[in-house]
Amino acid sequence: MKNTLSLSAALLAALPAYAQDTQLDTVIVSATRFEASGNTTPTMVNVVSAEQIEASGANNIADVLRTQPGLHLRDASGTNNRVAISMRGFGQNSTNNVLVLVNGRRLNNQTLEAPNLNLIALNDIERIEIIQGSAGTLYGEQAVGGVINIITQPITDAQGRISISRGSDDQERYNLAYSRGFDNGFGLRLSAESQHADNYRDHSATDFNNVFGEIEKIHDSGRVFVELQKTEDDVELPNSLNINQKQADRRQSTSSDFLNYDSDVVVLGLEQDLAEQWELRGEYSIRDTDGKGILFSDYTQDTRVKSFTPRLLGKLGHADITLGYDRHRTDYVRGGYSPQTRQQTANAIYARAQMPLILDDLQLTIGGRESRVKDIDLRNNQDNSHSRFVKEIGMTYQLSAEQRVFLRRDESFRYANMDELAALPAGETFLKPQEGTSLEFGWEWSQSTTQLQATVFQLDLDNEIKYNAATFANENLDESRRRGLILSARHGLTPDLQLTGNYSYTDSEIKTGTHAGNEVPYVPNHSVALGLDYQLTNETNVYLDAKYTGAQFRDDDEANSLSQVGGYTVVNANVRWSFQQWDASLRINNLFDKEYDAYTIAAPWLPGGSAYYPAAGRQLMLTLGYSF
Repeated sequence: MKNTLSLSAALLAALPAYAQDTQLDTVIVSATRFEASGNTTPTMVNVVSAEQIEASGANNIADVLRTQPGLHLRDASGTNNRVAISMRGFGQNSTNNVLVLVNGRRLNNQTLEAPNLNLIALNDIERIEIIQGSAGTLYGEQAVGGVINIITQPITDAQGRISISRGSDDQERYNLAYSRGFDNGFGLRLSAESQHADNYRDHSATDFNNVFGEIEKIHDSGRVFVELQKTEDDVELPNSLNINQKQADRRQSTSSDFLNYDSDVVVLGLEQDLAEQWELRGEYSIRDTDGKGILFSDYTQDTRVKSFTPRLLGKLGHADITLGYDRHRTDYVRGGYSPQTRQQTANAIYARAQMPLILDDLQLTIGGRESRVKDIDLRNNQDNSHSRFVKEIGMTYQLSAEQRVFLRRDESFRYANMDELAALPAGETFLKPQEGTSLEFGWEWSQSTTQLQATVFQLDLDNEIKYNAATFANENLDESRRRGLILSARHGLTPDLQLTGNYSYTDSEIKTGTHAGNEVPYVPNHSVALGLDYQLTNETNVYLDAKYTGAQFRDDDEANSLSQVGGYTVVNANVRWSFQQWDASLRINNLFDKEYDAYTIAAPWLPGGSAYYPAAGRQLMLTLGYSF
């Protein structure tokens, strides 16, 4: 660990010496909910471009996110299917405390399932924007630890790509993407993908098929578009292993559980200029997911989400204004164990203003959101309503053309989801909303070849919602506090050699109650990631990344009574070759075949007192692509 931290610190310290004198100019959407050149809002945003994704040879979005600053991923199945993303020190309940978006639209459901990142093909991504920290005012419920916004490619001139991949454990993937814009303003984008893998562990096979289409019409004062998507996602679910089973055969599984999902998505969107410097944007979407399989017993799940999210963007004097309304209605029916029929409707209005103070270099950001939710338990004829008002205030000061500092206070909230409301303590019918207050101070220095970022934060939570393994119920927890530091750097050492590095420190502490003073389980105190991207020749590119994840307590061990799970380092590599319209890449995940656990949870009833979900060993994937 000491050597890894020393290497990271040396890299971060050395980068400025090679900097040039031109400022980076980045277009950022997520910090403001509309495109803005640069980042003048009091928020740290990390951007992963399509070029970086291509160079890495990543097989999926989870591969891309693992080495990003401040992110910790949990993958109980070891298949990168529905991974849980943690930001700012969340463990088992991270799924509902990080908001995942696609072009600003929610991918999270009001259930315990993690967002399905496989719904977005890598070839369709233009960039991924990662907001560090709470964004409850701008994005609402679940934006507690941070927000990840996946932005897809725009429709441009005629272009297409086809690729075929084969790899370890019978992995195979076929992808086709095509888009074309016409002179009359119409545009078309099509994407199709099919994947199959037996995967590392027994009984963990996945089959995935996805078809996506978009039609747009651009006119003099705006744009309208329609998106359609159909997905089939079949997954086998390997169970946990006790210590004896893992030592005997870490690939084994004694499970027969599986889930098959069919999803349909329809999106209608509008971007319309209303007057000078004002614009209306909005989407209406329906996401319908039907699931069936075996989860302990016969299991069915039907989830239908309708969302309407219009917003006004413009200027009032020198102030940039965002005004919006969010409405999300979820209808949920679950059969099998703990059957339920529920409906949740959430409505919110929000406003945000960003304006110069005295000097143009000093920007003030203020905002507020009023949110109301109504939960209806149709099965038991019960209902409950909650409301929350959250606010944001922050300042950004541009110290020079190259660097800025910011200070921000934002409030967050989360309502109990439908699965959580199905398992409550005796005598309870609903849970209190989770509430949080986030404080952040950040510094950023950017030039043409170099970007340095530093953020310190504190997140205080009250009524945090989490499952209690001792009572078999979801509960409002005692107060907790997360404090930490994130350092990140990106530098072009030469035109052909790009270096990246980041370090995260998180101190998550339970503040009151029985376990006061203990650490929040399944939160590593330290993590370090390093990356290298080298253009070896005009045709050949070499990429390496390494991620160290520090020691952490087992999930559900709020008492901190068990020894910590030791830290581990995983190295990945990719070699990419391209010539004219052809390209090929060989991606190796876990290059040195490190044996570690993707997830560990306290389980006193098992031999050794823990349940283990072994991570995959070394895996290779060869991809051949043709662009036209």
